[in-house]
Amino acid sequence: MPPELIPIIVVPAMIFCIAYITRVISDNRVRRELMNNNASSDIIQKLFLENRSSDTTGNLKWGIVSIAIGLALACIKVTNLGENDPLTYGIVFLFGGSGLLLFYVLINRINKA
Repeated sequence: MPPELIPIIVVPAMIFCIAYITRVISDNRVRRELMNNNASSDIIQKLFLENRSSDTTGNLKWGIVSIAIGLALACIKVTNLGENDPLTYGIVFLFGGSGLLLFYVLINRINKA
């Protein structure tokens, strides 16, 4: 692996780990407080289990955006653009934004039906 990529990979990974650990700790504190206040198990289950399993739109959104960025990288490779060419960044942002717009249109059609 080129040494230039190490900070690009390590820093976001560390930020993700810190955010995940913080979420786990805060969720456990909320559960503990609910149990100390004798909250019903239905409330605890609704707060912590149903919210995670019912949101599938996030998966759809990031799937569409990932495919769009992959297509952008394929177009960049086909056109032999360099990494310092401004058009390279424009293509990536254009495809990523198009993926988000496609997601918006799909969600609106699903909600209207």
